[in-house]
Order: sequence, then C-alpha cells, then structure tokens
Amino acid sequence: MAFLDRLDNLGEDQHLEFKESAFDVPDDVWESYSAFANTEGGEIVLGVTENDDHTFTVTGVVEPDRLVTDFWTTVRNRQKVDRDVLFADSVRAAKVQGLDVIIINVPRAERGEKPVKVKTRKDKQFTAWIRRGSSDVRATKDDLRQMDYDNAERADRAALDGFSISAFNPTTIERYRNVFAGNKPSSPWNKDSNEDFLFHIGALARGHDGKLRPTQAGLLAFGNEYEITNFLPHFLLDYRQQSLGSARWDDRIVSQDDEWSGNLIDFYFDVTARLLRSLRSPFTTDETGTRHGVRNPVAEAVNEAVSNALVHAYYGGRSSIIIVLDEDALTITNPGSFLVDRDVAIAGGMSEQRNPTLMRIFWFVGASDRAGSGLQTIFETWRDRFDELPVLTEEHAPSLVRISLPLPEASPLRGGSSVPKRRRAKLDDDKLYAFLASSKDGVSSEDVSMMFGVSARVAQKHLAALYADPARHVSRDEASAPYVYFVKGAERTN
Repeated sequence: MAFLDRLDNLGEDQHLEFKESAFDVPDDVWESYSAFANTEGGEIVLGVTENDDHTFTVTGVVEPDRLVTDFWTTVRNRQKVDRDVLFADSVRAAKVQGLDVIIINVPRAERGEKPVKVKTRKDKQFTAWIRRGSSDVRATKDDLRQMDYDNAERADRAALDGFSISAFNPTTIERYRNVFAGNKPSSPWNKDSNEDFLFHIGALARGHDGKLRPTQAGLLAFGNEYEITNFLPHFLLDYRQQSLGSARWDDRIVSQDDEWSGNLIDFYFDVTARLLRSLRSPFTTDETGTRHGVRNPVAEAVNEAVSNALVHAYYGGRSSIIIVLDEDALTITNPGSFLVDRDVAIAGGMSEQRNPTLMRIFWFVGASDRAGSGLQTIFETWRDRFDELPVLTEEHAPSLVRISLPLPEASPLRGGSSVPKRRRAKLDDDKLYAFLASSKDGVSSEDVSMMFGVSARVAQKHLAALYADPARHVSRDEASAPYVYFVKGAERTN
C-alpha cells in the first residue's frame, strides 16, 4: 500500500521507509534506495519523523523543489550511486496535512541491473543493501551470489568440468526418455544414444576438454543426490503430507533418502503421483505430472505450481524446496526471489527464466509453461473454481517464494467426495504410454479413467492394446484386480 493511502496508520515495512530530513537529503537515504532496488522496490518519504514511542508524524521538508533536484543530482552521480534505476516520474513533491514531503518511488531493479550499490559517508566503498522487513541490511555473500547467478546468461547451461555422465542416474534417464517418447513419438531424438539425447535437451555440454559434461541443469534433473550435493552442498527436496487430525507426517519424500535418486525429475514425477492419490477430486492429474491429456484445469494449476517452483528456484543458497500438503492447503516454497514484480508475474505474459535450460528439460515432457502464464493460470483457476485466491509471498531472509493453494471443502482431505465428474473424452495411446512410463507403481484402468475422463471400459481397452503391442514393452500384474500395467524395466514399489 502506497504512503498516501495509509496516512491514518503510518508505519515502516517491506515497501515503505521514512526519513526526517527537513533541510537536506539524508545520507542514509541511499541505503534505502539500494535496498529497495535490490529487493521488491518501495517508497522512501522525506519529511516524516519517528517519535519516541515508534509512531510516525508528518513534519515536512523545507524547499522541496531543491531537495528533489539534489536527489536527482546525486542518484546520477556515479561516484555515489552505481546505477540509476528510477523512472522520470519516480521523485515528486506532495502536500500532506498542509506540509511538503518528498516521495521517492524506487522500482525493483531488473535482474541485469543488480546488485545496485551505493557509497555513503560511513561506507567508503560501494555496498549493496537488501530490504528485510522495515530494515535496510547489507547484502550477504549469499545474496550477492544469487544476484550474480541471475545476471549470468544461461548460467545453468555451462559444462561442469568436475563431473561426467556417470553422475547421472540411469533409471531417471530411462524414465524421462519413456515419458519424452510418449509425449513426442515422432522426435528423431528418440533414436539417439543417451549421450546424444542428453546433449540435445541441454543436460550435457562440451567442457573445456571437449568432452561432454553435465550442465548444472542436467545434474539437478538427472544426477544422484550425492553428486548434486558435491556441487550444491545445501541442495534439499522435501515433500510432506499430513492428514486431518494427525500430528505426524503421513507421507514424505526427501532427497537425502538413499532409496531413490534424489534428483528433480524423479522428485517431480513422484510428488505429482502422491498428489494424484491424495487429491483425486477435484485435483485429478496425470501421474506423470505433465499436462498432456489432463482435462481438469485445477490439475493443470497444481502441476504448474509444482513445476514452477522447481524450475525457478535458486539452488546455490542455503534454502530448500519444500512442498507441504495438509488439510487446509498445498503450500510450495522455493529458494530465490522473483525476477519481476509479483503483480507482473501474476498478470502473465512476461517470461523471466532463472534456469532456462532446466525449464527446457521440463518443458520437453510437458511439465512447465515457458510463456510466462503459469501463475496467471493458477490464480485464475482458483478464483473461478473456488472463489478464492492463492496466497503468494516473497521473503528475503533468506530469499524465498511461497505459494499456498487453499483446499476447497470438497477435497478428500477435507472430507469431500473422491469421485470426479465424468467427461466425454478421447484417449491418446501415446499420452497414455507417457503416463505409464513415469509411474513406479503402475496404473490401473480406474487410474486412467480418473485422469483422462474416459470410462473404465475405454481405459481397459487402450491398456490392453498397449500391452499387446511388443514395441511398447508394457507388462501387467494379473494378480491385481483390476490389472495393474507398467512399462517393463520401470521400478515398482508394492
């Protein structure tokens, strides 16, 4: 909320800073300028005094036109401020309660402009600041590393010379390729060797020695957890589920568990499989976690929320990917800050990619939106279907983005029905195969019926056709009722 909209309740916060400064532009205004530019943006108001009881009073400034001129002169002085991120109308004088004040609207700096540094009388060298709550604090080494990473073009595409393809998990590669083949059956890459395939999607690149080496995106997507943490020591993926009235987690997937690979691809497939089982109505979703074949917009929104967190996270810090499903909400937290303003991200249409290669890898199996409309889809779906909006927040100690999707009363975890409405739909065998390929537990005709909106009879017919096709390598467990189908070689948990 802007300063002029909250005159009845003055107080400093993440987006508002007051300075007394009756006669001159105070030196500490530049700390706030840097902090706002490096964080979410905000307003600095000259002419407001903090009282002994920590309330604030408008006291005004003298010669406001001169202070505006002085501010513009200094912000363009490269001996004082290393970058001017302001717009032409960012600084203005205003009358408040009969007194003159100066309002400085500092926008969030573009990713290529950070860090914005300033030099003050107490700091003899250029320093970057961060806004945390109502305070300006010096940017930490972790903050600066994140800004440098965001500045680098295709930072996740560079070859990691200390690693080889042996860092990748073969089962993950096979799982991914099966889903890719189901999603893109005509792609010539399906005939590639693993090395050529991984090079084409950006998981491998040529190192300084000319050999194919994992990229950061490839290591995150396909690597074994112990290899990933050799490069990114604080890497952690954590999914937790808690049902109504339970004090303990009913289900958990954590990357430090040595029973699975601990990488992003397997985490994504396994978490979306858990969401399928826990949120069947109205959250019916394709167990591959991909969009193809899904006809429920709520499922698409949930898919997008999970993939959005994984592909936009900053993995070089000390924070973790955390996904929590409880009776009230699905809450997803990823390390890193927004690259554009929150409102711009929600409005859609602008795609800023922290990890463009990782996003590309996910996109090839239909698991991410590269058009910048992901959050827009999530917000519109929750508004239209449930008359509620997700809660999207950004934090800066450390940098985190968190989205909470409130669960409707009809959700199974809230005591609602687990049977979705049937829809007349066609079932594509390639998409059905992709669904099978990513499932560790296999799928039944009931699962297919639930996900694709077809009858159980149609689902069984298509599953039987895949089973009968020797090129598909589909097996089935005939001891189950109904039969459970899976792709040969896929890991099964019984």
